Amino acid sequence: MNLKNHTLLWTFTASYFVLVFVNIHLSFLAFFCLITPFVLLWKDRRKTWCQYYCPRASFFTRMTAKKASDKPIPRWLFSPKVKQGVVYYFLFNLMIMAASTTQVALGKMAPMLMPRFLILFPIPVTLPQLLTWNMPIWSTHLAYRLLSMMLTTTIIGLYLGFKYRSRSWCAICPVATLSDQALQKQAEKV
Repeated sequence: MNLKNHTLLWTFTASYFVLVFVNIHLSFLAFFCLITPFVLLWKDRRKTWCQYYCPRASFFTRMTAKKASDKPIPRWLFSPKVKQGVVYYFLFNLMIMAASTTQVALGKMAPMLMPRFLILFPIPVTLPQLLTWNMPIWSTHLAYRLLSMMLTTTIIGLYLGFKYRSRSWCAICPVATLSDQALQKQAEKV
């Protein structure tokens, strides 16, 4: 597959962050980026998403290519412990997201209606909404949690892209790590 045909993939990531100003519930598009890589992995038995379709990799390349330092990524950053730590953080984040959304749906917790960085740090902004939809409050809470996860990983990816190489995030991306682990288990069965 020719990667030149995919040079506009970065616009999907940029559009994601614009669409949350149209309506925060459009942050549910994050599920596409969470599910599709594993569907393609199952179908193709290789990392098709990472190699050809990942809009984030394209975004990081586009945003940092001219200013990236091109320093080699430190070995510790792509060590198995760090990669697994990022996966655990990702899974912990999903668990917190599910648990807090359930609590909001049950009326046992107030919704968090602002983005957060690294789950812990509120980003005190009010996102103007160009369109309003009558949605349950738990779905709005979940939408902000998804935005927070996408925003956190994008900020970290941009930082790594400027400090090292454009696609440094790919070295610790939980989707890539989980895909590698699935492929390794598949190879061990053969």
